[in-house]
Amino acid sequence: MDTLPVSAAVLDAAIGWQLRCVGDAGASAADTQALNDWLAAHPDHARAWRQLGEIHHQLSAVGGPSARAAVLRRTRAPARAVRAALGVALAVTCGAAMLNHFQPVSQLLADHHTGTGERRTIVLADQTVLHLNTRSAVDIAFNKDMREVRLRAGEVAVETSHANPAEQRPLVVVTEDGSLRALGTRFVVRRWARGESATGKDGGTEVTVLQSAVAARPARCAITPVELCTSERIVPNGQALRLHGGQMESITARTDADAWKDGMLVVDNQPLAEVVATLARHRPGHLGVDPAIAGLRVTGTLPLADTDQALLALTAAVPVDVAYITRWWVTLQPRAAK
Repeated sequence: MDTLPVSAAVLDAAIGWQLRCVGDAGASAADTQALNDWLAAHPDHARAWRQLGEIHHQLSAVGGPSARAAVLRRTRAPARAVRAALGVALAVTCGAAMLNHFQPVSQLLADHHTGTGERRTIVLADQTVLHLNTRSAVDIAFNKDMREVRLRAGEVAVETSHANPAEQRPLVVVTEDGSLRALGTRFVVRRWARGESATGKDGGTEVTVLQSAVAARPARCAITPVELCTSERIVPNGQALRLHGGQMESITARTDADAWKDGMLVVDNQPLAEVVATLARHRPGHLGVDPAIAGLRVTGTLPLADTDQALLALTAAVPVDVAYITRWWVTLQPRAAK
């Protein structure tokens, strides 16, 4: 289900539509049309509706259809009681979503993973060093023919080892978009989550080479170098590549792509929305930006270990204010006129 929260007003309206349209009596054609108009009016409306649908699904799984019907049956309980019941169920569901924001549940079974705001360094059996950025996960699979690092999510900086000159097995970082074979190198791989719209990405994998080179192959090619792949591309030092949907395209490389290893976010003329989206990965709760200022350009260095300090630095760099509804719900807004 969607993990982003919605406002109390939107949630209350969604519950009202549940009572109006999903009860025993069903919905009239006019009700159905009105509901569809409300859902289309704003993305938060559809998100709240899906969240409530997930709650009802869970109720049915636990207590069967009768449990779900008992919550929605208006003739047996006042609206206030129904809203309270849904509120309790939503609180449990949102609690699970918050837990997922601290540590993505889907990553818990990975060989190595990091939670929100956490970074880790792992030294592999061959002395290769992996630096995991926040909310990242990798699996390690070494065999007699290959050293494979599978990036499930997030970002990893790789520093290959030359401690054993007899080591001939290729080191390959694999994602669902393709494979990246180290050619005696230091590089960064980022796997974008689908729906990271603030950064303009829709899934995909990016590699930035900081030393030597990387051989990139799309997912349709075998990851073993002995098998021919006519689509293979060599990405040299100082260049970057994006793999997505079977395609590979050159993108602008950043020499500071691994600055996060040292707890810093270096931005150079980037949109504010993109900067905030990156900071949000290092901070629990909701961190958003008003669309009116999302396109402001930002240049500077921000601390990742203290996102409150980073937000304060942004207010000095661009005309924005930080609005704290709670510690867990923060929005950057246009600076108020004085």
